[in-house]
Amino acid sequence: MWSVFLFARKPCWLCLEKSRCSCAKLLYAVWSIIGVLVAFVNVAPCFAAEGHASFASLLAGGLSPVGLGGYSSSPARYADPSYGVSYYWMDDVDELSWNLSLEFGNDSYRVGAFIAYQSMDSLYRNVYSEVAYAHRLWRFVPGASYALDMEWVPGKAHWARHRIKLAIDYKWHEIHLAGMLCGFLDNGLSPIVGVHWLSDDAIKAFAESDFDYLYVGASFHWKFMELNTSYRFPDFAVAIQLSFGVGRYGISYARGFKHNSIGWNGVHVTRWVGDERRKNN
Repeated sequence: MWSVFLFARKPCWLCLEKSRCSCAKLLYAVWSIIGVLVAFVNVAPCFAAEGHASFASLLAGGLSPVGLGGYSSSPARYADPSYGVSYYWMDDVDELSWNLSLEFGNDSYRVGAFIAYQSMDSLYRNVYSEVAYAHRLWRFVPGASYALDMEWVPGKAHWARHRIKLAIDYKWHEIHLAGMLCGFLDNGLSPIVGVHWLSDDAIKAFAESDFDYLYVGASFHWKFMELNTSYRFPDFAVAIQLSFGVGRYGISYARGFKHNSIGWNGVHVTRWVGDERRKNN
């Protein structure tokens, strides 16, 4: 069953300066080797925020330098004022998640917030809330976030945990190099590193690793439509998303599934704030 995943990210061009170099062509060749094919149509990219549900993948990559924040996303991002609501569920299993994310800021800083409610049958409930801040320093964007995670079994036990993220993004032409430490304070912090390529053509791509899995993905975009794909290795998993943007609103349609596992589904709707969408960061 394919889902309806209402799109969560507005067009934006990521570059701190107008200069371009031949590295974009080199990166394109690398991504072509791993099977990325693109139709070169001059359109803006779109990003979607992921939900709190552990079964839902972040198709734009957790270390993406733009996009509404979520459970797995980096706080080191460029501001693009907007807000969105999403809903996730699984096939044939009573597990679901409602999510609200928003952000505001300007060329110098970004403030984001994310709150999610998750339930599984009548056995488990969870409310997760996170606030994030990032500040731009030349080519660097450092960021940090704090989250309170409250879990309970209805009528029985309940508990709370604290989670932090520390991240940084470095931009060189069309390439973003990023890293993040994140985790619950009672378990310690775990690293994530990655590279994102955002070009002025109809493609963007990324590769990230948490040292247990490798995540790769690419997006192909046209005037009002975008196709996002994301893959995980080993223990193969894949997610596909079809997005549409009209005016200040975005809609997407997606589906995720894993090898020998139940598929997940979701819907997401977003509205951007202000009279004009950001073209540069």
